[in-house]
Amino acid sequence: MNQIKSFLANKTPGFYVSACACLLGLIGLLVYTIRGGNYLSPVNGVAVALLILGVASNIGVLVKDFSVLGIIPVALYSAAFAVLFNTEMLFLTNVAFGVDGNVIDFGWVFFFIMIILAVLLSATGYGMGLSKAKNLAAEK
Repeated sequence: MNQIKSFLANKTPGFYVSACACLLGLIGLLVYTIRGGNYLSPVNGVAVALLILGVASNIGVLVKDFSVLGIIPVALYSAAFAVLFNTEMLFLTNVAFGVDGNVIDFGWVFFFIMIILAVLLSATGYGMGLSKAKNLAAEK
């Protein structure tokens, strides 16, 4: 228990923001894969792989603060968002013009919001810093 207390005593609010980003990225990944796709927007394996790597790197950054390398989850979540947006563009165009009656469902909106929030929160957490400076932690 003391190890957990000492681990968390060295963390800043950015750590908790980044932990929320990790959770949102995982939720977005799960909703995207469970929702599935259709012939206009099949589940994209590249987007799934980028989200898995984003969540894994986010967990790694939370466990061991790599300082500059903390930008990796931000880059992976952003790349996953770009790939997802590109994949879903045909579906969105179809919905906008009402070609065959497709509609934007709750699952689609939910996973898109989760991925956007994961990008924003991971960038915010990285900007805030995840751990206190070594000299400040030593003073306490």
